[in-house]
Amino acid sequence: MRSRFLICFLLISNILCAQEKTDYPVYPNPMLIPINLSATFGELRNNAFHAGLDIKTGGRIGEKVYAVADGYVSRIGVSPWGYGNVIYVTHDDGYTSVYAHLDKFNFLIGLYVKKKQMASKSFAQNVFPEKDEIRVSKGDFLGLSGNSGGSGGPHLHFEIRDANQCPINPLFFGIKIKDGVKPVINGIALYPKELSSVNGSDKAAYFNIDSKSGKFNIDDKIKVNGTVFFGISTYDQTDDQYNKNGVYSIELFADNRLIFSILFDKYSYDETRYINSLIDYKKFYNDKIRYVRTEIDEYNILDLYGETSGSVTLQEGQEVEMKYVVKDYYGNTSTAKFTLVGDKPLNEYSDNQYGRAYYRVDGTSEVEVNLDGFTAKIPKKAFYKYEYVLARQLDTVENIASDYAYVLGTEDIPVQKNITIRIRPAEQYAKSDKLYMVSVSEDGNFEAVGGKMVEGMISANVKKFGTYALALDETAPQICPKNFENNTKVIKCKRLKINIYDKESGINKYDIYLNDKWVVGAFDPKNDLLFYEVDEYLKLGNNKMEIVVTDGVGNETRKIYNIIRENPK
Repeated sequence: MRSRFLICFLLISNILCAQEKTDYPVYPNPMLIPINLSATFGELRNNAFHAGLDIKTGGRIGEKVYAVADGYVSRIGVSPWGYGNVIYVTHDDGYTSVYAHLDKFNFLIGLYVKKKQMASKSFAQNVFPEKDEIRVSKGDFLGLSGNSGGSGGPHLHFEIRDANQCPINPLFFGIKIKDGVKPVINGIALYPKELSSVNGSDKAAYFNIDSKSGKFNIDDKIKVNGTVFFGISTYDQTDDQYNKNGVYSIELFADNRLIFSILFDKYSYDETRYINSLIDYKKFYNDKIRYVRTEIDEYNILDLYGETSGSVTLQEGQEVEMKYVVKDYYGNTSTAKFTLVGDKPLNEYSDNQYGRAYYRVDGTSEVEVNLDGFTAKIPKKAFYKYEYVLARQLDTVENIASDYAYVLGTEDIPVQKNITIRIRPAEQYAKSDKLYMVSVSEDGNFEAVGGKMVEGMISANVKKFGTYALALDETAPQICPKNFENNTKVIKCKRLKINIYDKESGINKYDIYLNDKWVVGAFDPKNDLLFYEVDEYLKLGNNKMEIVVTDGVGNETRKIYNIIRENPK
């Protein structure tokens, strides 16, 4: 009786699990080409989880993209950054599909967007058509795949969101890929808590794993005293593809007891930056390797976790068998086993004393840092746990427009919320309107942060620690036509290209005028490229093309060219 009950229970559990994964509408693929992925849902990225699937297009721009279900276009975006050209379709079943990094929209959507651009005299758009204003049916052509926005190469970024605009793993909706490959486990980490140790040290210990063998166990026993948390470096691949993608689930067992689990199935955009709390951020900053940690920071609100106890405590003479279980969406599974043995306590532990240059920030209230010519306001819960924040002046940075450069924190501490920094200009620059804030790298290079004058100081919001100073930008942007020159004859050319560049405060505004009428100029910052798609505003005969580019502090460059449009013979 007992065995029959157990069998029935397991059958019911399997059915319920299958329903949980498949209780979604089944959509067709958004493109008619074979579906190969360069990124999966929940994949670990810089400051964010990947919100969908990146579908390869063979390195080509121009594959046709289709609506996966009946609905209406609820949002259209055009941007030099992020998703670039993107379409959101809200379906009659309540879900929303997202098609990003497009090269072109279909004729109807493209015309709609162009009218908005001409009316607002702005290339960038974020518009929300009325419900059913632009209806689409399953299989309707939406546009062509591309490489627009922040894309690192031609592909289609495809998402599914629920009614609350939370991204859901699109594989739930019937998209099929060939995947018989097990995840790879690169390494295991152990993090001793206060007055604890791993292999005779109270520092984090990392154990690299030779993944070529397909076996991910650590053969040598690991000596532990006190309480330790854990981390794992892992990735997944699919059949015949080289990309290192994200995994679907991670579980950790201690003597067959589940102590940690995480499932990459759905999350909220409000949570995405909390990836920096999930991972070992210090290890990632220093070595560019991401370890998923089992310790949950005090202010971490991620909802991806299942079991969260995450730690094991050992005294001398005890022994615990540990096992990581990692799966991809299709159930391909890899395990890593290792044994912990209790060690004797250390005689000495590291001394974590912080001097007067450090501010203790516990997250319970705003903290204001004040130095000569510098302030920083750190809001409540700006970090994921309490941190000690370094603040000091530097007088060794050259070519700056403030009395000092200012070190705030260390770059291996992740920041969740904006920190408002203010820096006073040096006396000789106090009245200049060409000042901007910069982040100074270790080798002395400047990266523009922006900023504006507030009460005699340049103020800017930042989301990372580092060294900050003021700089002076008195150099106007550069404009250099790429495929035309003055008095160029245009016959079959479809796109006029212009390189625009500003090495200091950066490009802020760009405009193209044809015969004194504003026309759409699309900006691709990846390639410092501004381009104009030849349209009805370029008339037969002579046309005056004026290009106006402004940088972050208002320096402006204007250039005028005569463009001659001729009829093709």
